Amino acid sequence: MELSIRNLSKTYSNGVHALDDVTLDIPAGMFGLHGPNGAGKTTLMRTIATLQEPDSGSVHFGEVDVLTRKLELKKLLGYLPQDFGFYPKESAYSMLDQFVLLKGIQDNMINL
Repeated sequence: MELSIRNLSKTYSNGVHALDDVTLDIPAGMFGLHGPNGAGKTTLMRTIATLQEPDSGSVHFGEVDVLTRKLELKKLLGYLPQDFGFYPKESAYSMLDQFVLLKGIQDNMINL
């Protein structure tokens, strides 16, 4: 599926313009974002993943309007940020089991 971003902007309450009229198309495949700290990479990814709202613009993942059909997008998209919190004494099995449950999959027992 193609990711299509049009005129995406985000300004934080402290006045920082994290995204300023970003427009790009990313075809199916694997791509990365590269840039210095403060370039807007995390803001862009958080917006695509529906974790924050942009001030303006649109994002489409295939036929899905990311900003208005968030639940539908979450069925298609996985997002793993660079830093994420987890419980250090929790087993990998238990963490995966919890993630499956949170995704709403009825049979949440993972067969490893």
